Amino acid sequence: MNDASVKALRKLKDSNGQYLWQPSLTAGTPDTLINRPVYTSAYMPVIEAAAKPVLFGDLSFYWVADRQGRSFKRLGELYAPTGQVGFLGTQRVDGKLVLAEAVKVLQQKAS
Repeated sequence: MNDASVKALRKLKDSNGQYLWQPSLTAGTPDTLINRPVYTSAYMPVIEAAAKPVLFGDLSFYWVADRQGRSFKRLGELYAPTGQVGFLGTQRVDGKLVLAEAVKVLQQKAS
């Protein structure tokens, strides 16, 4: 989830009035939501209509595979007027969730 989602979820309470969100008491450990670690990413969408702002589950079942070796190109001519040498590196990777039951996505209703 992103930081805006964290702000909204920090206000949730259970039936006993206890907050579901618990801040970390130790440096280097993540905050928790329902006793599960919470990680944020600026690339997750904000909470809005038809968005999928939160992933919850075991992301160790999301596998990333290297599909092709790395390649590098030396760009000597492009930077020659300034006496520099540039390099261009590429790598092709792919990812897949291998166990769909391991991760759930919060889907917001369309407005």
